[in-house]
Amino acid sequence: MVNADGENVFNPEYVISRSIFVLNDQGTLVPIFEKEYESEDIFQELLARFPELLLTSDDRTPYSGLLLIAREQGVPIEAGGGNVYALDHLFLDQNGIPTLVEVKRRSDTRNRRELVAQMLDYASNDLACWGVEDLRQNFERTCTTDNRDPVFVLDEFLGGRGDAEGFWRQVGENIRDERIRMVFVADEISVEMRRIVSFLNRQMRSSEMLAIELRQFVGEEVRAFVPDVIVKPEALPNSRASSAESMQLTWTENRFMSVLEKEAGLEAVAVARSILNWGVHNATRFWWGKGKRDGSFAPVVVWKGTEYYPVFVWSSGVGDIQFQWLQYRPPFDAIEHRQELLDRLNAIPGISIPAGSLSRRPSFPLRALAPPQARSMFQAVLDWVISEVKDKA
Repeated sequence: MVNADGENVFNPEYVISRSIFVLNDQGTLVPIFEKEYESEDIFQELLARFPELLLTSDDRTPYSGLLLIAREQGVPIEAGGGNVYALDHLFLDQNGIPTLVEVKRRSDTRNRRELVAQMLDYASNDLACWGVEDLRQNFERTCTTDNRDPVFVLDEFLGGRGDAEGFWRQVGENIRDERIRMVFVADEISVEMRRIVSFLNRQMRSSEMLAIELRQFVGEEVRAFVPDVIVKPEALPNSRASSAESMQLTWTENRFMSVLEKEAGLEAVAVARSILNWGVHNATRFWWGKGKRDGSFAPVVVWKGTEYYPVFVWSSGVGDIQFQWLQYRPPFDAIEHRQELLDRLNAIPGISIPAGSLSRRPSFPLRALAPPQARSMFQAVLDWVISEVKDKA
C-alpha cells in the first residue's frame, strides 16, 4: 500500500492467498501477494491517474486510449437540471465514445443487480441530459485541478492530429446515436456478474458493456497490477457493427440527401442544397459527419487559422446554430455578438430560437426555410456571420 508520502507500506492485513513472483536485480525470486484495495477511493484514484490499467496488450479492449473527463462525474435526471447522482469515472476514447466506469471492491456489500441497475440508470440519464459543452467544461476543470493545460492534454491524447473540434463534434454524435461503453471494474468479478454483463451485452445494438478484473499484488518494495477483461464485446452478434467500424462511415452528399428526403421531404432537401450551395461559394471546406444513425454536414470557414461552423444540417430534417462553438471564437466570444446573431435569426419567419440559447446548440426545422424569402434571409445571416469574422476577428 502507498501512504500519503508516496511510500510503499506493506500491510499483511489485506493479503489474499494468491501470489506472483518477481525476479529482482540481485537474482532473487521475490513473492508478492494479492491484496484487497483498502478503500474504494484509493481504487478510484488509481484509475483516474492511470487509465491505461483499463487497457490490455492484446485486442480484448475495443479502445486504444482513454481521456479522463471527470471523476465523480455528475449525472442529472433532466436536461439543464442539477446533478443527482455521481458516476465514478467518465472517460472518452479516441473515437469520442463516452466510457462510463463504475468501480467495485470485492468487499462491496451491494449485490450485482443493484450495481448493474445503477449503471443503466446512469447511462440512460446521461444520454438524455448530457451536452457536449458540459463534458468539455468538466474536462477543462479536471485538467485545471491537475495543473495541466487542457489544450496540450487533448492534443497529446489525439496523437498530435490537432483536430480538437472534430473530436468534440464526434462526441456529440456518439451521444446523439446512443453510442456509449459501460465498464465495471473490480478486483474480483463474480460468475453471476459475468453472466449478467454477458447477457446485456448480447442485447445491445449501439452500446457495449465490459467487465474488467484488476487485481493488486503488493510486496515490500513493489506494487503490481494485473488487468483482465472478463467480459468483452467480441462475441456480439454480426447484426451489431463494432464501434470502430461504425466510426469509419463518412456520409456523402448523395446518401445524405436520400435519407433527408425520406425523413423530412423534398422541401427540406431544397433547403439543405441551398446551404450546400452557399458553402460552395463562401466556405473553406465542408465537414461531413460519421454518425451511425443520422447524417450531418457543416460548411467550415477558416479565418486566421480558426475554424468557424455557423450551422450544422442533419438528415433528420433540422439545422443547428452553433452558439456553443462560436462562443469560443472572436468576435462571437462576446455575448453581444451572439445576441445579435440570435436576433437576426429570429427575424426570419418560422424561426424561433429561445433566449437562453447563447451557449447552446438550438435547432430549427429546415422546412421553415422553404419559402424563398426565409431562405434568402437565412443566407444573409450567414453572410453577416462571415463578414463579422473577417472584420473583427
